[in-house]
Amino acid sequence: MDTLEPRIAAVAEGLAKDEPIERVEQETAAVAVIFRPEEEGLLLIKRADRQGDPWSGDIAFPGGRVEAEDLSFSAAASREALEEVGVDLAVDARFLGYMPPFQARRKGIWVVPSVFLITGAVSVEANGEVSSYMWVPLSELLAHENRSTYSLEVGDDERSFPSFNLKGYVVWGLTERILSSLVESIAGKDKATSRRTS
Repeated sequence: MDTLEPRIAAVAEGLAKDEPIERVEQETAAVAVIFRPEEEGLLLIKRADRQGDPWSGDIAFPGGRVEAEDLSFSAAASREALEEVGVDLAVDARFLGYMPPFQARRKGIWVVPSVFLITGAVSVEANGEVSSYMWVPLSELLAHENRSTYSLEVGDDERSFPSFNLKGYVVWGLTERILSSLVESIAGKDKATSRRTS
């Protein structure tokens, strides 16, 4: 891990190499958490507004449900990243490992974040499922002023959810939970480093 940028290394230390749960076609999903060394940034997309898509318009990581041909969750995440943003993770990235699975509250499926580090020069080319994208520096994720709450009407009730506000992107739900887990890993490492150097 000594070749990685410090904050990306902090994330990598907590990742698993083995498949964290059983892959079940269409019943489990994978997302690609893609880091690049510049600014220790990671890729977020805005899903296109599409009728019938429960995640229409949401901020997310590239990803989708596991297909029969996917030999691993990382393979599923790589396939989705190539389809959605034109990034070939098998060629231009290094697989760092798996975060623990998260259950999507709206559909109940289990989602496995597969973490990659870009090693080559890549350009993002969004397909019709993606309306925009953004590379977010990790320093912005760690900034307290970028944390907020998101209000959503659920039936007759209004519910509030933790969120990130990142350059006009309001990130909540599953993506917020994954990002918060990353922030915890990085903040814990930052604190440990600060204690050692003070």
